[in-house]
Amino acid sequence: MKRIYSCLFMLIALTSCLSNAAQNSSATKTIPVNEYQKMLNENKNVQLIDVRTASEFAAEHLMNAINIDYNAADFKAKIASLDKSKTTMIYCLSGGRSAGAMNAMADMGFATIYNMQGGILQWNASQLPTTAKVEASGWKGMTKEEYKKLISGDIPVVIDFNAKWCGPCKQLKPILEELQKEYAGKIKIIPIDIDENKSLAQSMYVNNIPLLVYHENGEVVSNQEGFLDKQGLEKMFKLK
Repeated sequence: MKRIYSCLFMLIALTSCLSNAAQNSSATKTIPVNEYQKMLNENKNVQLIDVRTASEFAAEHLMNAINIDYNAADFKAKIASLDKSKTTMIYCLSGGRSAGAMNAMADMGFATIYNMQGGILQWNASQLPTTAKVEASGWKGMTKEEYKKLISGDIPVVIDFNAKWCGPCKQLKPILEELQKEYAGKIKIIPIDIDENKSLAQSMYVNNIPLLVYHENGEVVSNQEGFLDKQGLEKMFKLK
């Protein structure tokens, strides 16, 4: 009889564990921009969340999105107030912050979460609508003419497209500064913040950062997306 009760208890416990696992499970997926847009168009009842900063959101965002900053102290508290049973679609600038947000939301029990691959940079590269459009009269930051002057000259020029919130950009910065100091007169390394020069970045279809663009005599020779160590950079910049 004791064995029967013991088995029954184990069965109930196992059933309870399976039930809790099912309740806490989430369907999470990072999808391309075209699939993301199609899903938004076909399902008007989704929760669309922009997890960038308030200033980024104010400058430009997707229609009907709400802003909940992933790096803010109250991120989880604000996310917890949403309907976990509804399909939730999230995005950021390039996909990094939204990937972190997706994992956090899955742990919190959201049923279905979709993350936009490449973020709003890729959305803009696909010429899709946002609350703001780049127009000649509303150009923000460095102009194309100013950019051309930067990359001209006899010395090779490297443009470092970056942003203050970008983790890999922060890792890359001291290495680039070291190279600029070590190879002064042989190369120019110029940082450009894509948030401060939004129009230029969009017009050049800067889809991922960090992005290093190496020029000789004003012409693009090569480019590198993502982090690269010092030896790799020296090879790319033809310094060794």
